[in-house]
Amino acid sequence: MRRGDATRERLLTETTRLVHRSGFARTSVNTVLQAAGIKKGALYHHFPGKDELGLAVLARARTAFLAFIDTALTAPSPLEGLDRFFAAALQAHRDMGFVGGCLWGNTALEMSDSSPAHTEIVARVFEEWISRMERVIRAGQEAGQIRTDLSAGDLARLVVAGIEGGIMQSRLKKHEGPLRSCLASLRVLLVKEDYGRPGA
Repeated sequence: MRRGDATRERLLTETTRLVHRSGFARTSVNTVLQAAGIKKGALYHHFPGKDELGLAVLARARTAFLAFIDTALTAPSPLEGLDRFFAAALQAHRDMGFVGGCLWGNTALEMSDSSPAHTEIVARVFEEWISRMERVIRAGQEAGQIRTDLSAGDLARLVVAGIEGGIMQSRLKKHEGPLRSCLASLRVLLVKEDYGRPGA
């Protein structure tokens, strides 16, 4: 990796970490420079300003998050994919000590009334997340694993909303109980009542 590329990557990594914990408004340029160990000129060589840096952080995080979803959902059956995703989501926040919450939920709350550019990226991420969940849930419905009295799209939006709520509550409590409970309840809600019964 070239020196300039390494500097840009360090800026993005440190800004992501700071924004995840404190939000965009409370993450100053000076804080980023100090955390990354670089001078102001190096930042402006890569980004015209703080807003552009923030948008680059979201774009980079979007790529990583969608890859995380796709990897977790890859399984022999749709229900196994959902189980893998739920377990991976819980482990990811466990690894963070339930500090920081969800970058996408945080940014939606912070920026949706003030920054159309940030809002556009976050809205697209949520729609892409919901779309991926909808695809797996529909496959589960077709396989007889997932309930069919609600549409795959409605169930997918409910799953994403439930996960976001569980993340927020676990962040407040600083333990996994709320998120784990939400995930378990979502699974019960999703699974077709007679799935797994002999002759079903």
